[in-house]
Amino acid sequence: MLEAIGAGSRERIGPTDWAELWRQSANFARVKQEITEIKEDAARQPTATDPNANKKYATPFMYQLRVVSERTLTAFWRQPDYGFTRLFTHGVIALITSLTFLQLGNSTQELQYRVFSIFIATIMPAIIISQVEPMFIIARMIFIRESSSRMYSEFAFALGQLMAEMPYSLLCAVVYFLLFYYPTGFQYASDRAGYQFLMFLVTEVFAVTLGQMIAALTPTVFIAGLLNPFILVTFSLFCGVMIPKDSIPKFWRVWLYQLDPFTRLISGMVSTELHGLKITCSPLEFAVFQPPQGQTCLQWAGDFVNASVGYLDNPDASSDCRYCPYEYGDDFYSGLGISFDTRWRDFGILIAFTVFNTIVTLIASRVFKFSKR
Repeated sequence: MLEAIGAGSRERIGPTDWAELWRQSANFARVKQEITEIKEDAARQPTATDPNANKKYATPFMYQLRVVSERTLTAFWRQPDYGFTRLFTHGVIALITSLTFLQLGNSTQELQYRVFSIFIATIMPAIIISQVEPMFIIARMIFIRESSSRMYSEFAFALGQLMAEMPYSLLCAVVYFLLFYYPTGFQYASDRAGYQFLMFLVTEVFAVTLGQMIAALTPTVFIAGLLNPFILVTFSLFCGVMIPKDSIPKFWRVWLYQLDPFTRLISGMVSTELHGLKITCSPLEFAVFQPPQGQTCLQWAGDFVNASVGYLDNPDASSDCRYCPYEYGDDFYSGLGISFDTRWRDFGILIAFTVFNTIVTLIASRVFKFSKR
């Protein structure tokens, strides 16, 4: 048909000007008359008094959010490989970590192992981000396709994507916590275990919002994937584990260390785990020294021990005095610039980072469409 009237890839077939023939037909006259009557009838109608009549969207925002969230959850449910892969990855990494650091003791070396096992949790955001970004960008393509129908707003779309991720984040946090925390031998007290679980959960949500923020700011999955290594390596490098705080160059320490979300994760979890933990040095970890003849270890080194953070294992001995450099876990992490008193502040700052990511995602979803239409 298009080729016959000259609107296709070829010239018009035959001498007939079909557009002009339509304009000269009785059918055209009837259609024009019908359009004129519709306009006149609309002009005679009283002015609408309903405040919702002229709104951009036909339904309220909360209704949009509920429907979009339900639809996104349904889409996730119909892709079981997405949820199963994420859950399986959490379970395997937690299990490998806990079996590697199984039932840690309280020696000096095992203090470092406790910190390293917590640091493994920073691997999870990298995995979560790489899974979240494609889902968000694919959903954005559908939203752009449907946006002309004015069914739901950009904010409903972005928040709907976040809400649909929450059940998966909660389930993954529970699985990771159970398979990692108790087999590793961390403190069982409810105030410690409860805080650690909350940190795991907030880290899950933070990773989701970070992935969605990157996806909202980038046009394709490929570009988003290029940004991930730079961001995550920076977070891991300046959080105070790979390089202690005091060893970080001053330029980076005064701002990047403080702005690093992983700094808050490590600080809160390490201080919660090691606070009040009694240290028992293994035989190879003691510093052995000999006191002067006629004096006990305590008489010779008592003033030093009182001024330091360690303890004497055999204070009444007169030879082979054994000194342990740490008495409590607090003595160990204080050198990392970490404090137990700021753990809830760290928790709040990590939530603030999550809120910031969400706000940027909402704004980017409104501003950047990346549509070629």
